[in-house]
Amino acid sequence: MNKLLALSLLSLATSGAFAADVAGGSSSDYVKAAPSTLLALDTAGIAMPTTVGGIADPAAVVSFQAGPIAQTNGVLSGYGTSSAHITNPYNGVVTSETWKNKVAYDTEVYAYRQIAAPSTGFPQFGGEVIAKVAGAEVYFGEWAPVKSDPLPGNSTDLNLGSADRTVWYVGENPTTSMPTLVNAKYNVVGLSQYAPGTAGGVTSGVLTANYGSGSGTLTGTVGAINFGGTTIASNGSFSRTTQIKGQFYGANADALAGIYVNGSTKVAFGGAKQ
Repeated sequence: MNKLLALSLLSLATSGAFAADVAGGSSSDYVKAAPSTLLALDTAGIAMPTTVGGIADPAAVVSFQAGPIAQTNGVLSGYGTSSAHITNPYNGVVTSETWKNKVAYDTEVYAYRQIAAPSTGFPQFGGEVIAKVAGAEVYFGEWAPVKSDPLPGNSTDLNLGSADRTVWYVGENPTTSMPTLVNAKYNVVGLSQYAPGTAGGVTSGVLTANYGSGSGTLTGTVGAINFGGTTIASNGSFSRTTQIKGQFYGANADALAGIYVNGSTKVAFGGAKQ
């Protein structure tokens, strides 16, 4: 058995951590928001293809905190636009280049560029961007497919110009029963084709949530996106036609995340209550 996969299975078997509920969504079948199954059990993560050209493999959901974020924190001590390489400890192959930055509202953004194929059964990507809402296990970001000829050294090309670029969101402890909200303000960050070398592709804004008696609204702007017409459901989800969908998180709806899709414009967003 592959050593990295065996280590993951061992960590699952011995984990006594509390299993949180996890919920989210994505703009395509290339990514599926789900509870993690690799490196930690039932934490926030996403499934991605495990074969080039495939769709999300629901059996291979890597925990953000125990997987890529831990790997990045192991090679980058601070924030900025400089990168470092992540090496597979079992075969010595440099598999990816990574960046870590902090943008508006203390939102951490982790970015990854795949250089070599990962271990068998682990996700494939050309570029992956993971943003974390401050103070919550709530994430949003982007995925792009593997490039046919990734550069072996340093490059900021995450292949996010691909037509298959997918935006997604996921978080632990989704709100299942909306509390009453009166002009609740959320500081929100948006990501669209994030550029790790310059921290470009980031927008921000403030959204206002009002909810009571079984219905509610989410208004405001994030970058050029106007949220007018977005409605909140009693189960903590929110939507507007096929363009906007998302979820509140926490018993008091302290955080939110979601995606905006309008033709080729795709934005992932997330934030926390002021």
